[in-house]
Amino acid sequence: MGYSWDELLAIVTIASIVGGFLIYLLNLAIKNGTEKLSNMVKDLIVRIDNLNHTMNSIESTANRTADRVDSLEERFEEHVGEAKVRNQKIKALEHEVFGRSENE
Repeated sequence: MGYSWDELLAIVTIASIVGGFLIYLLNLAIKNGTEKLSNMVKDLIVRIDNLNHTMNSIESTANRTADRVDSLEERFEEHVGEAKVRNQKIKALEHEVFGRSENE
């Protein structure tokens, strides 16, 4: 090739500087691109966590509501039973006091 050692070292140095600069630019481009993606993923994770919290809250409220409905149904059935007993007592008293028959 006919190059002296000084010329070969100068070529290697120039190639190294150009290569290093290209690697720097590539890293910078990757960092900027992935940083935006990373921020979007972080935002998505926060939104998913908020959605999960909201769903847990809705589930808890639904469970409490179901428990309250079950309790109210039981109380309603108790009141219906008590009302039937009272109606029977009233009919018995009417029959006793007024001498009415049950068919009237």
